[in-house]
Amino acid sequence: MEETADDDSEDDDPEYLPQQRNLGKVQHRKFTGFDQRLPMVIYGTREETVHGTSAAGVPHTLIVFRWALQQRAGGRRFQSIRLRAAFQTTRRSGPPGSSAGTDTYYDPHVVRVVPSGTYSMLPTTVTQTRTRAVEGGLEGGVELAKGTAKVTYKLSETVEATRQIVINGSEKNDYDSRTAEDVGDPDRCNVAEWNLFENEAAGSGLPTCFRTAVLLERREEDEARFLCTFKIRGQVDFLTDSVTSMKRVFGVVPRDDPIIFDPSVDEGGPLAGWKDKLDEVDMLDLCKFVMFKSGLS
Repeated sequence: MEETADDDSEDDDPEYLPQQRNLGKVQHRKFTGFDQRLPMVIYGTREETVHGTSAAGVPHTLIVFRWALQQRAGGRRFQSIRLRAAFQTTRRSGPPGSSAGTDTYYDPHVVRVVPSGTYSMLPTTVTQTRTRAVEGGLEGGVELAKGTAKVTYKLSETVEATRQIVINGSEKNDYDSRTAEDVGDPDRCNVAEWNLFENEAAGSGLPTCFRTAVLLERREEDEARFLCTFKIRGQVDFLTDSVTSMKRVFGVVPRDDPIIFDPSVDEGGPLAGWKDKLDEVDMLDLCKFVMFKSGLS
């Protein structure tokens, strides 16, 4: 049905509702945000995937994600976002056709994420005045008695502090004690996470377009499909965040479908030439952040 401006009721709802579907398609590209008509939207696109090996011949997969933050209503901005990607094998721990769960031993291992560690951009200088109280003594008295009266002085100092947009990334694992035993290696991670925080002093918002990437190591001779499930959280303002939290409590915020990866798929692309040495790719060079700078010094 064709939508009209009067029918666009979702535009009055300020929260972000991830609900993108994969419809069973392997390695679909548009995995979040593209079905939204809301005031603030996070778009996620799988830009490139290469399945191959490291230089030593160990199975690896390199994935590049592209993100775009779009403002569709005035007076709002993303103050912070968290992007969390969890990787899980589809390989079952029991015989074919059984109801057994997935075999976490074969979950892809997050070897490297970019950006990794903490980075900053758009620094601004803020002048702060700090005041502290200092007590001094004042003597006085009569012939047989003397007393000391306390006098409080206020001392002020002016300092300059730097504020900036902060971007960080890291690999993590979300295994409980039981599944950790099944994985068998405390160094294996199944989660890639990125966090972005605005420059609060400038009210800068966040980069409007950027890329992140992750390098996965797969078990030897494992060609089973695996999934990438995203959990995305964005902080906008008090009202928006309160409404979003309430809807999550009552279970009315649907989840995006996972991306289905298949190691047998060869998409080609600019990174395909690194297929046999994926661990030697300069991943940081893939990581680009674009900031629309308006009215900020």
